[in-house]
Parts: sequence; structure tokens; C-alpha cells
Amino acid sequence: MSNLKLENISKCYPKAAGAKRNVLEDINLSIDSSEKRENFVSILASFDSGKTTLLKIISAIEKPDSGKVLLQNEVYDNPTGKIVFIPEMPSSFPWLNAEQNINFIAKNEADKVKKLVKAVGLTGYENHHPHNESLGFRFRISLARALAINPSFILLDDPFRRMDTETKDEIYELLRNILVNFDVAFILATTNVSEAIYLSNKIYLMKKKPGEIIEEIKLDTDTLNAKGLNRQERFVSLRNEIEKSFLESGEVSQTEIRI
Repeated sequence: MSNLKLENISKCYPKAAGAKRNVLEDINLSIDSSEKRENFVSILASFDSGKTTLLKIISAIEKPDSGKVLLQNEVYDNPTGKIVFIPEMPSSFPWLNAEQNINFIAKNEADKVKKLVKAVGLTGYENHHPHNESLGFRFRISLARALAINPSFILLDDPFRRMDTETKDEIYELLRNILVNFDVAFILATTNVSEAIYLSNKIYLMKKKPGEIIEEIKLDTDTLNAKGLNRQERFVSLRNEIEKSFLESGEVSQTEIRI
């Protein structure tokens, strides 16, 4: 597993008449996925807070105006495949079926393709084409393609927002299985508080205007994954704590985060 650090990341975008919009300001965070204690981290923020921009900077798709990304204590500023970004609307080749899409990245390694198809729950659907299927189906293909290059981190840009409840539950369970069976960690950008709590063992709260980390929350996953009243009480307590932190920041209204 790997260590990822962001040091003083800031980013501006140009506006009309030469003005600039400060999107991210002095972002600092650290993720140590060793021993799988921080192998699923969420960046929780409202819409238009710079979450997508931050993920693109982490994956070296975009460059920060200042600051740096460190992977294993080395600057990561060129996409090498060690950090993979999956956008909200996952993409694949519509003229290729599921197996062919995965095979394109897996370099014709038949055993590897078969393993990945099974890992993402596409067994029996190998011949289906992505453009004819659901968003959940397309996400599974993108996830398999990401896993094919053996990344250290996979970045997810709010991919569940447009999925129905049943599909989301299936994908949540799929990601848990991936964490058990693959040497990879996830970073999820989301607006959904409950989703972040359910999936994560660490959450960063980020306010907007400009995007800035306001709190780091480490979760007791043993309690949250347990059954019974203790799990429910802790879940509700965390959800209320996070909502309070956002509201007290003065930058996020109750309608801008999803419970």
C-alpha cells in the first residue's frame, strides 16, 4: 500500500476581464493506506467546491498553481497510472463490449481479464456493450479498466449521485470486496454525508469559496460495520457532527449537502 500527501495545493481559474476565481486554497492532507487503515478516504463537500479539480490535481491530469502532490514521498506530477481518476460519468469504448473494453487495458492477458470481469461482477455480461446498459454497468467496466493497470489509488468523482438506491448498494458492496482482494485504495469525492460515513475509514470535510479542508474525521469502522444499536447510534452521531461542522463553517447551507 502507499502513502499520499498533498502539500499547500492551491488553484485559480481565469474569469472575465482578467479576474481570477480561487477554487482551491492551501489544501493539505495525508493518506497512509498501509495496513488498510486509510484505504477508503472521502472528500466530503457541497457542489461547486472544487472536488473534481482536486481529484484531477491528485491524479496529475491538472497542475496546481502552487503546492505539490507526493506519492511515496516523491512528487507525482505526471500521470503514470499509479493514481487513476474515474469521472462522474465513466467512459469506455462504446463499439467494444465489456470484455473487449477491459482487454484493451489488460493487454490481452486472458487470465487477468477473466479475473477482472469476475471481480467487478460482469460474469455473464462480457458481450454486452456499455452504451446499451446502465450507469452502474458502465462504472463496473471503468473500475475493471482502472484495476487492470495496478494503481495505488483510484479516485472516484461522485459516481453514485445519479444511480438508483439498489444499484448504489450493489456498488458499495463491490467496492468493499475490491478492498479485500486488491492492493488498492480509494479516494471518493462526494456530496453525500451518509455515503461517506458508510464507505470510508477517514473523511475530509471541505468548504467552498475557495475549497479548503476544515476538518479531518477518522472513523471507527469496527463500530460502524457492526450490527445492532451501537452501529446505528454512532452513524447518526457522526452524521449530525458532520452536518454541524459544515453549517458552522458558514460556507455550506443545509441544502448543499445530502444526508
